[in-house]
This record gives sequence, C-alpha cells and structure tokens, in this order.
Amino acid sequence: LMDHLASFGNDPSDKPPCRGCSSILVEPYIKCAECGPSPFLLCLQCFTRGFEFKKHESNHKYEIMTSDFPVLEPSWTAQEEMALLEAVMDCGFGNWQDVAYQMRTKNKEECEAHYMKNFINNPLFSSTLLNLRQIEEARTADTFQSHET
Repeated sequence: LMDHLASFGNDPSDKPPCRGCSSILVEPYIKCAECGPSPFLLCLQCFTRGFEFKKHESNHKYEIMTSDFPVLEPSWTAQEEMALLEAVMDCGFGNWQDVAYQMRTKNKEECEAHYMKNFINNPLFSSTLLNLRQIEEARTADTFQSHET
C-alpha cells in the first residue's frame, strides 16, 4: 500500500478533471472553498473566465491548489523541501551527493547549504517541518476524498 501512496501524486489520471472543460488538472488549479462536500475543481482558464455551474458561483471563495510554492526560501518550492527531507532520510545525513542525485533539481552544495541553514541551525525547525507535513497531508487528503464521490 505504501508504494501506491508514494506514487499517488504523480499519476495524472488520479486527479479529477476540471469541472469547466473536463481537462486534466495541472497545478496550480483552483478549489472552491464553498462548494462541497466533493471538491469543486477548476483549471486556471475556466476560473479566470468566471465559470459557473449549478450552485457554484464565480464570486465564491477559493483556494489555490499547488505544492509549487516557496515556504522557506524563494528558490525552493514546498515540493523540493519535502523531496530534500525525504532524500536526507533515505540517504542519511551528510551524504549530500546522494541527496542531490535523488533530488534532481538541486546540486550537492545547494542541498547541504539549504539543509544546514533551514533545518539544522533553525530554531523553528520542528514547526517548519510540521507545517510542511500538514500542507502536504491537507493536499493529499483533499485528493483522496475526491475518489469517494
């Protein structure tokens, strides 16, 4: 089961399509914060056109669904932060070459410097980690609920 969960986010067929145009949703996309219980999701194009459907109105509050945003530093997205932490857990602390290889998007020096600055020498380390986990869990929880409908 864990293998299935790990690969879950990368399979585009797992995401429900856009309610407006039925295209496969690509991040960032929009989730209506007022429609439910099943997520009402729109691609950016339909959202900017003001797409409305049944009870959904274009002036509803909304959330932007993405993991492609900076959390700690502008040049690192939340996705990369999670990947870095996973890589350090997998490869072991200090094996920056392996970590960078697993990360793919950052080099050895960037990984080490970023980790040392934000996770080792950072008094907010544990709360930062918790926030990242919660963001990630909230995202995947949303994705999973949509399967039940």
